[in-house]
Amino acid sequence: MEKGLKIVMVDDNTDYLFTMETFLSRNGFEVKTSAEAEKGLALIRSERPDVVLLDVMMETLFSGFELCKQLRMDDDLKDIPIIGISGMGDELGIDYKQWPDYDYFKPDAFLDKPVDKQKLLRLIPETIEKSKKQKKTSKVEGKNGQRVGRKSLSQSL
Repeated sequence: MEKGLKIVMVDDNTDYLFTMETFLSRNGFEVKTSAEAEKGLALIRSERPDVVLLDVMMETLFSGFELCKQLRMDDDLKDIPIIGISGMGDELGIDYKQWPDYDYFKPDAFLDKPVDKQKLLRLIPETIEKSKKQKKTSKVEGKNGQRVGRKSLSQSL
């Protein structure tokens, strides 16, 4: 695993943020956190992390869903990999992997809470690498010199 990767973590549960920040820092990551989506967006803009760990359902109106959408629409931030994290499976009985909404919420990876920390340690560099490969693919020139965009997940299903 590449040490020193920068992570921004956005989650409204401050106890969870502290626990995960401590765990990830002890495993060689540089971690910045925000308990609010709007402040998280500003933090992501200023820090330019290697990956974002994003809680899906937060208590504010500007939720993780909306933050993800904002990141994907921003030309400067859209290529930052996002790992969506949620307890909605436990709380609401919804399995995101079974019922994804790629038109609105497009994370590069998804984990249910409680997060398996060892799985997260493997998933972070895998997600970053996968995102880098997709970014290279999306920059391939088309026949007429036009950029060929990245195929959406919903189109590939």
